[in-house]
Amino acid sequence: MKKLNGILAILCIMAALVFAGCTEQQASEVSEEEPIVTVYVAYGGLDLIAEEFEKDTGIKMEYVSLSSGEALSRLKAEQSNPSADVWLGGGIDAFISAQNDGLLEAYKSPNAEEIDPLFVEENGYWIGVSLVTIGILENTDLMTEKGLPEPETWDDLITEDYSGELIASNPTVSGTAYFTICGILQMNGEEEGWNYLDKFYQNTPFLTKRGSGPGNLVTAGEYAYGVAPDPHTTLIANSELPVKSVFLDNVIWWPSPVSIVNGAKHPENAKIFVDWCLSKEGQEVLMQASPRVPVRGDIEVIEGVPNPEELNFIDMDFVYWGENRDRILDEWESRYREISTTE
Repeated sequence: MKKLNGILAILCIMAALVFAGCTEQQASEVSEEEPIVTVYVAYGGLDLIAEEFEKDTGIKMEYVSLSSGEALSRLKAEQSNPSADVWLGGGIDAFISAQNDGLLEAYKSPNAEEIDPLFVEENGYWIGVSLVTIGILENTDLMTEKGLPEPETWDDLITEDYSGELIASNPTVSGTAYFTICGILQMNGEEEGWNYLDKFYQNTPFLTKRGSGPGNLVTAGEYAYGVAPDPHTTLIANSELPVKSVFLDNVIWWPSPVSIVNGAKHPENAKIFVDWCLSKEGQEVLMQASPRVPVRGDIEVIEGVPNPEELNFIDMDFVYWGENRDRILDEWESRYREISTTE
């Protein structure tokens, strides 16, 4: 058995040397650990990610697919003896909670230098590997039929042109909707932001429970405009649909993060995994696995995915909006509880 472990370690070292020679900087160019990294993950295309990571590094990615809440609960329960080395994907609010509870290990990857600081936690507790972006999905057939305009700015959406044709989701139910209204309050300041939302909701006939609801109604041809997460993915999935994705003058976003688990059993392999996720090679694999906006602008995006350098991202204070979630939602309900919410 010892002999077998020795052979595996040598193979791991050789593969890591090859990877270090053909990719960007690796903090841990050679790992003498058992060639395994265990990842708790909420991300698409996991088999592809695992296959390409092992091909590039010689390290086997073992993963457990979990929602953000499930991953956070496990990390808390396993705090003294964690099973996972890395946590990939999921809600940023869960990562901030884990950071505050001491469940994450700070690590500043050398490849983070290639990434906009907006997407990087300043102490290295988490870093975005891709972005969830809020845009507008529009039904081009309905727009032509009704002579409706294409929005370019958030202010366009509160004009009479959009009355009765704009669908959004309910932030008391949908995390997508919550971060969307946080983005609006962040852009305008809270007082002006609530004034903006008063006008915005005058144009929405009802709300949906799920963040995907508005896009589904637009795709079905029932409404012309929907506030949607990653609207470009609808066309990537079906290019025959009469829909178009539009990003407005300011883009609301949140990261899909990666973090190293505090007390990880394979800390050097975990660093190699984080470095790989942020490398050009890793970014291209992650984009193929899930066609979100990447965090690097120097890679070739697949057709339909926006380059992040083409979008004007606002500066989101996720810690503030996480700490003030109850207050914001109480204010929202006091103003808009009369708006009906459907499936």
